[in-house]
Amino acid sequence: MLRRAAKFEVTLNPTAPSLLAPMSAEPRQFLLDRALDEFVADLGALDEAAEAMVPGAARPRIDTAIDAAEPAVVDGTLLVSGQEVMQTWEAPLMRALARAVTTPGGAVLEIGFGLGLSAGFVQELGPARHVIVEANPQTAAVAEQWARTGGRRGVEIVTGRWQDTLAGLGRFDGVLFDTYPMDETEVDEYVMRDATFAEHFFAPAAAALTEGGAFTYYSNEIDSVSRRHQRALLRHFRTFAVEIVDGLRPPEDCSYWWAPSMAVIVARRPRRS
Repeated sequence: MLRRAAKFEVTLNPTAPSLLAPMSAEPRQFLLDRALDEFVADLGALDEAAEAMVPGAARPRIDTAIDAAEPAVVDGTLLVSGQEVMQTWEAPLMRALARAVTTPGGAVLEIGFGLGLSAGFVQELGPARHVIVEANPQTAAVAEQWARTGGRRGVEIVTGRWQDTLAGLGRFDGVLFDTYPMDETEVDEYVMRDATFAEHFFAPAAAALTEGGAFTYYSNEIDSVSRRHQRALLRHFRTFAVEIVDGLRPPEDCSYWWAPSMAVIVARRPRRS
């Protein structure tokens, strides 16, 4: 099976007769054609989206684990172990994440403090309980100081990786995931190999939610949720929605995002009937 597009061509050659073997010939061919057509469409969409992207830059390797390195804020960028962990241009995205999971009087769990952008927007919406888990101790100390100022209420800062601290925190009406790979192993396992970096947090997020509670994160894809991504979500949640946040302006040399828009995913734990 061959597909030609304006700038590339793709061939799919099944190498084993067992591929989709339970299907009869016509439905089998339809499914193979559909899978190939979707790949071609995805690559074409990325090429079209690239017209509006910034060039970007290579990501430095993480030499010291993020939770053991010295953080620094330089020109609106939180740098840890050479990584651009958060930048101020993300504010519209952080606002969308906060709105997705915060209700007045509710309980919100945030994984990652960063520059405190999403935390500030969560506070504006008036939760009764606002728990923030931050892996880097020095960033967590900044979060502690932030929590004691500006009339902020109900804030609890928990220092450590979420894998080590989540147990015992209870259930939440909303869970916001915006953290960073701690080391190169996490980059390899969760950025390069998973459908999205947040995938390894799907099961813990579902377990931490109250019935009907919302879990949110932003997608690593360009305004899309692939079939693989959807399958991963639907193993843990019954419904999800996608919101596009556009008008973003990453710098020309950003090492982790290049498009002027991002996809915010909101998944919900079902209510018992």
